[in-house]
Amino acid sequence: MDALTVIALSFAAGVATVLGGLLYDIVRIDRRLLQWALSSSTGLVLSIVFLGLMPAAVQLGGNGYTAMGFVLGGIVFMITGTLFPHTYLYEKYEDKLYSILKTGTLVLAGVVLYNIAAGLAIGAGLAHSASAGFAIAAAVALQNIPRGVAIKSPMSQTGIDRRSILGMMLLAGVVCLFSAALMFLAVNGSADVILASGLAFSSGAFSFIFVDQMIPLLKSGRRPHELAISLFVGLFLGILILGI
Repeated sequence: MDALTVIALSFAAGVATVLGGLLYDIVRIDRRLLQWALSSSTGLVLSIVFLGLMPAAVQLGGNGYTAMGFVLGGIVFMITGTLFPHTYLYEKYEDKLYSILKTGTLVLAGVVLYNIAAGLAIGAGLAHSASAGFAIAAAVALQNIPRGVAIKSPMSQTGIDRRSILGMMLLAGVVCLFSAALMFLAVNGSADVILASGLAFSSGAFSFIFVDQMIPLLKSGRRPHELAISLFVGLFLGILILGI
């Protein structure tokens, strides 16, 4: 796997958020459909991580290295998420200027944290195999499109201009590229235990940030049974992608 492929895949996965933001401007997307897309892509990502990356880590390094790497990744991003508050929920503030600055900062922090963790997972996956890397990159890209729609809505309501919002999303794509490249360079061609630790660390980091950000969005849905079905569909699609 060459560095150019790592850069291209991770950047494409990261900037898929921009595509979601553009779709928000062009097409009126029903909230129910958006919830379906978010839920099914959530299942897809979780399926790739826990049925693709984690078994590979166990096979390469055993249960001990995998468990330690996974927990360490979760703890690091738990602390990071605490130090850098983030959200893209629908806060409302009386002061419009404060609303713009607060919402923009929190949303940007959330997008950046998500894409750092996603980049680590893509980089580790590509270091392991082309199929694992392509699978996680595709899953992240499919997740980022509806996330872009979900993010654009509350930010637009605060009065942040369209170009600034899309610029923030583009910045997040660049962040995804750098974190993927760093992880790939750190573990590519290394000993099995190091690669296993990288896979487990990135899986733990991505899982924590993913659940931390996606669960509140999914809980906001008014049709939990339909969301459960779409989540199941996403898990099934992940299994199919891993089997290709």
